[in-house]
Amino acid sequence: MADNIEIIEYLKSKGFACQELDFKGIKAISVDVEIAEKLIELIHFPSSEIAGLPVFLLAKPSEIGHLAHVLNYQEYGHDFGSICVNDRDSVSVNFNMPLLAIEESLNRHIDILEKAITDPIWNRQELLREFKSCWLNVCDFDDRPVLLTNDNGAVEEIDVFRPVKGRKFGVRSYYLAQSKDTELAAAAKIYWQDNSDRSLAGKAVVLPLTEIEPAPLNKGQLENWYLDILSKQKPDILKKLNDNYGQWKTYKYWLFFNAQVPSGKVWFCLSFKSKKGKKHSLPLTERQLENWNVKAVPIRLFNKEAILPRGGANLDLAETKVALVGAGSVGSEIAHKLSAAGVQNLTIYDPDRYNIENLYRHVLPEEFLNYGKSGGLSFSLKRQFLWSKANSSLSKLLDLRNSKLLNTYDLIVIAIGSPTHERLFKEYLLEKDIRVPVINTWLEGFGVGGHAVLDIQERRGCLLCAYVCPDTLARGLGSNLNFIEPNQNVTINMSGCGEQFISYGAMCSAQTALIASDLAIKFLEGKIETSSKVSWKGCEQDAQKHGITLTNRYYQFTNSLKIQPLFHEDCDVCN
Repeated sequence: MADNIEIIEYLKSKGFACQELDFKGIKAISVDVEIAEKLIELIHFPSSEIAGLPVFLLAKPSEIGHLAHVLNYQEYGHDFGSICVNDRDSVSVNFNMPLLAIEESLNRHIDILEKAITDPIWNRQELLREFKSCWLNVCDFDDRPVLLTNDNGAVEEIDVFRPVKGRKFGVRSYYLAQSKDTELAAAAKIYWQDNSDRSLAGKAVVLPLTEIEPAPLNKGQLENWYLDILSKQKPDILKKLNDNYGQWKTYKYWLFFNAQVPSGKVWFCLSFKSKKGKKHSLPLTERQLENWNVKAVPIRLFNKEAILPRGGANLDLAETKVALVGAGSVGSEIAHKLSAAGVQNLTIYDPDRYNIENLYRHVLPEEFLNYGKSGGLSFSLKRQFLWSKANSSLSKLLDLRNSKLLNTYDLIVIAIGSPTHERLFKEYLLEKDIRVPVINTWLEGFGVGGHAVLDIQERRGCLLCAYVCPDTLARGLGSNLNFIEPNQNVTINMSGCGEQFISYGAMCSAQTALIASDLAIKFLEGKIETSSKVSWKGCEQDAQKHGITLTNRYYQFTNSLKIQPLFHEDCDVCN
């Protein structure tokens, strides 16, 4: 890494005015830049290694004004502004040429400042767009965060409950503001709000803003900012606040604001705490505000629009109805991935119990041992994905041969690894002309691979296309997708017939679940409209070690994870 003198000399050769500074024994580099007739000083603290984009801090930012992409803070007894030029760790920096990296970074910092200083319209728009990050800069993080569940952001009064005593982690360690006007209320009350453990902390009001200003520059501006914002709201909202919520007196109040900014709807919060331990009403005037200490506090918003898209879920899948048959290692992973994708109406069928030998390749933790797999899984999904309406049943696949029931689903996913039952179920669908799409998925032992097929009845290609024998071209008993030759003993016997199992690990079940879930989600989103198949291919080493013979398809297969048409021209059903 270059030393200070070398950096200064290099920057001077590029036309920059710079010198060395001393901050309480720490050597830094000062760069003077003139922007719009203002002298700007940038400070660089050299490091021994360039592991990210070099940083230049703005000196005395408050003297320049409220600038977009600049966060103010104090260090070494001085005011600095941190300039956001990019996610520094995501930029690939040429650390072998440190002087070039420093010059490039300096130019980026200057470009941002020049834009913010010379273009006030752009600066204001950017301040509004990044409102949330600016607000967090004035937040007080001494208190626990407040978890707010609210869907529409309309004016509403809400009770705020204290964190559960002694809880340092999880939702019970937060203050809870549970909106009454939300479909989440019932689920949140079950999992988050235990009235025997939570006590009432105070009242909150949700306030949608018709006008919004950039966040205050520092904490000292909060009260004036608040009064200014109130003065710009519609008179009917202020009257409603005063008439309906301005009379209740308490020791603590929260105001949850929401407003539209260029980046979407933003939520933020002010906390009001009584100064003298007396109850007061919600402060709506400068005189009333004298009774309160005001703080900006962090909140965690929990609603569909805030949580689901951020996690990659699709809001359009909320009304989709899916049946999942099989809650084992593959099925449990599928249930989790479908729920995470936004599928809320999921019915899980499995008669088995969750046993201790299932622990190492199943998504459920040990707390669910001896539960029914389907029941434990549905409970776990509803706890993690609070909008999930997952329910469970002990019925087996062949118990579902009911036209009325099957026609209620948009998709059926079968993950039981039982080809005979799956073919019998397919025969029933054909016999009754039931046209619900079906995905069958299974994995093979010893890590050689796994498969999924999507059977859309109105399209060419069906499950039985995957059972056309490659040699006779007639329908066989084993899938032509398999990588292990049929009629081999693929189970491992540890201590008798009751302790036989197929050898595969959690990675294999997860990979198989991923290809099946991907197929399901793409179909539900309308991205796949034809009957399809997909396989993943693993290593043959363990199979060879156990004397397992693999198929020609295994050795010739080069389309791992690639979705392909399912149709087979010699299928007696499709033709």
